Amino acid sequence: MDISSINGNTYNNMLLQKKEKIESKSFEATLNEAVKKEDDKQLKEACKEFEQYFVNQLFKEMRNTVHNGGLIPKSQGEELFEDMLYDEYSKEISEGSGIGISDMMYKQLSKSLK
Repeated sequence: MDISSINGNTYNNMLLQKKEKIESKSFEATLNEAVKKEDDKQLKEACKEFEQYFVNQLFKEMRNTVHNGGLIPKSQGEELFEDMLYDEYSKEISEGSGIGISDMMYKQLSKSLK
């Protein structure tokens, strides 16, 4: 496939899908390693990574519900900026108290370590 024949939205979607696969593999690898080593701290970090990914997906789905109407259409730069902004939002949320998913996962998964 010639990259010049791909339009901007298709290319962005391909990049996002690749990034999501990498993130999910990263979570899975971290979780498996934590279970193998019975590392409590690493397990907690893996749960936070999952919560960050989950919150990021929530933001993306909420953004998809907003109508893109207006006088000036969004540029690729704007869309990229929004993606990066939502990445940072989800990182900040999960670093704080989060929405509670990481705590619940940690409690459930830490039982299997003991």
